[in-house]
Amino acid sequence: MSGVMTTREFAEYSIVRNLAGGGMTRLFVALAGPRNRVVIRLLTEEFARSHRARRSFFHSAEVMSKLNHPNIARLIKTGYEGHTPFMVLEYIESRTLRDLILYRDALLTQNVLSLMRQIAAALFYIHNSGFLHLDIKPENILVQNDGHVVLIDFDLAIPTKRWFKRIRALPGTPSYIAPEALTRRVVDEKSDIYSFGVTCYEMLTFHKPFEGDKIEAVRSMQIDPAIPPTRLRQHNPAVPAALESMVLKCLAKQPSDRYPSMSLVIRDLEAII
Repeated sequence: MSGVMTTREFAEYSIVRNLAGGGMTRLFVALAGPRNRVVIRLLTEEFARSHRARRSFFHSAEVMSKLNHPNIARLIKTGYEGHTPFMVLEYIESRTLRDLILYRDALLTQNVLSLMRQIAAALFYIHNSGFLHLDIKPENILVQNDGHVVLIDFDLAIPTKRWFKRIRALPGTPSYIAPEALTRRVVDEKSDIYSFGVTCYEMLTFHKPFEGDKIEAVRSMQIDPAIPPTRLRQHNPAVPAALESMVLKCLAKQPSDRYPSMSLVIRDLEAII
């Protein structure tokens, strides 16, 4: 990996700068030719030696290769450079939705319904294509300066089943994980709908549905059926009642009380002016 930064070359690409990274992967902006920018995502040296990590890394690329939607990042290619697995993704000039929330950016506050509808459209497409994303959160949503949304990071994506799928490890980030995944390790489309609801809640209120100083206390509130999320209009009275109802339905503790599909979420979102 040090060779990448020293020579500024990787495979047939010229590294321009670090973009981000954490955990198993690193991201770089690179040039493919004099003007064509791309993003190179690769496994760190440590994880590149792990068969499980390599399998997970290429699994996410395989999922992305089957998706073709304007609100989903496009995979260009995958491969190895020496012993380092990598993928090449389209470059998207953007900020994360997390950045917009942190700074209460006008791009978010003035276009919040449009952004929510685009995220919903991407998630509906993913489900219709036979997958669960399982990591919907503001960090995995890019927003371009014109308000166009792009969903990224399919590391946790799995094929959809006609029934709840039991998983070995908790998917995603705790605050965005549905109660049934926290307690019974089972997921389906409604688990993604819950994560979408948490994301929308943050977009509208700059708070999470359940907050506290200790992770254990927050998790307890997430899974306790007797503790509902704080109503959105307590944080932001300007939220329309219909929009608050839509988000709270996504956040229902019992999966059977949530929307059964993203198509109905989109229906209700489209009805809000």
